[in-house]
Amino acid sequence: MNYLAHFHLATCAGHGDTNGLTVGALLGDFVKGPLRGDWPADWEQGIALHRRIDALTDNHPEVRALLKTLPGEYRRYGGIMFDVCFDYCLAQHWRNFHSSGLPDFAQQVYAILGRHDTEFPLAANKQARRLEQYDVLLAMGNWHTVENMLTRIGQRLKRANPLADSAPVLHERLPEIEAHFLRLYPQLIERLANDQIPLQQR
Repeated sequence: MNYLAHFHLATCAGHGDTNGLTVGALLGDFVKGPLRGDWPADWEQGIALHRRIDALTDNHPEVRALLKTLPGEYRRYGGIMFDVCFDYCLAQHWRNFHSSGLPDFAQQVYAILGRHDTEFPLAANKQARRLEQYDVLLAMGNWHTVENMLTRIGQRLKRANPLADSAPVLHERLPEIEAHFLRLYPQLIERLANDQIPLQQR
């Protein structure tokens, strides 16, 4: 899952303060290693939740089935490709999963991050401001955002990769990806909501 899904799942996982979980949803991409109290407890809970979501998604049968549909040269990067594409699918079906509109949700997330971004690691600070500046969460409903995001990710990776050319591969499989997502996402929400193990211990 990418930013939109991580932020959304932070609000419906049923664990702790959702503002702190929202911050952790962002920091999960920037804070590595054991969580030992270097950050506020609710932020660390959100980071742990972010990691849990990634692990559940990567190992989910729906994702494994999708990976098999990709041409061989794309399978190594399939996780990245589907993470971005799943955000697009979530934006398309937003009203099935959240009571308020996506524009309002996006602004709420930006406001939460903006209250704390000076406390973030530098890279996370820059990313928080970039999300708001370009209204990335709302823009995930536009396929061009998927194309541009995959290209930018590919440019950041040190190893040569096919991500810049991967959007058409996803687009031609979009109905299938969407069907898998609509089975996967409700299961993920239910799993996280019913999980009673303290996130900090994972």
